[in-house]
Amino acid sequence: MPENSPLFGEITAFYALTLPEFHMPFHVHNSFEIMYITAGTCRIFCGKEIFQAEPNHFVFIGAKVPHRLEIAPDHPCSILNLEFTFSYGKGSFPLAELFSKCRDFQEFWKKIPSYRQGTDMRNLGYALKDLISHLQKTPDSSDFLLCLLYSRALAELAYSMIHERGNTGLYYLKKACGYIDRNIHETIRVPELAAYTGINKSYLQSLFSRILGCSIMEYINKKRLEEAAFLLTNSSMNITDIAFAVGYNSRQHFAHTFEKYYAAGPLAYRQLHKRQMTADTGKNQYILESGKTSYQKLIE
Repeated sequence: MPENSPLFGEITAFYALTLPEFHMPFHVHNSFEIMYITAGTCRIFCGKEIFQAEPNHFVFIGAKVPHRLEIAPDHPCSILNLEFTFSYGKGSFPLAELFSKCRDFQEFWKKIPSYRQGTDMRNLGYALKDLISHLQKTPDSSDFLLCLLYSRALAELAYSMIHERGNTGLYYLKKACGYIDRNIHETIRVPELAAYTGINKSYLQSLFSRILGCSIMEYINKKRLEEAAFLLTNSSMNITDIAFAVGYNSRQHFAHTFEKYYAAGPLAYRQLHKRQMTADTGKNQYILESGKTSYQKLIE
């Protein structure tokens, strides 16, 4: 169909999973793909690049780009995943209104990247969660609400990709937060963090205060305790190992700090919150093709 025909979209696959460990081989497909991390960490390989993804990060992957996902043992990761295509003239979801009224999507459409890592700049995670939840309940439907949810997800994707591009302060903040996430089990010193980021420590501290509302050390302690809480809930690691894994030198110091933050000690927190996290799509990836839905198991 000619490019002056109306633009349509099609959803080809989706899942929402918590994976305890996963090693996906390189593969390609004809769909675009979003991998959005809601908890934990993972590595996503695209072509010759490797992206370390943390919560509120996403990786956009273009059609026919070789890619794979890797989740390390004892580091569970929760992911929202959506695969979709675009076409002119026909499809399940008309996108002409989105294209005509959303400037961010227009900019995104002008130069769709082969792949790119990004940070959720507004509400991409919520948009994907709502879309996947509706898809799981009515996977064969192409109703008006589903079209709105799909358009919303695309608008949020475009917003994150366009607006992150021009925000220098957020670039440095993202770089610093990535360093903290990768080195959370080590001693992190502010001067070394500033040197890695490429700005002076006063400016870096001002970015944390202005954008995140906390100091650098408060952010580091918060991330350590959040990772500890996630491991207590989603792994079988003992409390001492968790304490060392998130950067504490003793179980006693860890337990004292954890209790101050969560109003419960690590053992009590584990007993209260321990559960097998059930994601919306269970253990399956749903495949949508020719108006029919099938699924394949991603984990046993």
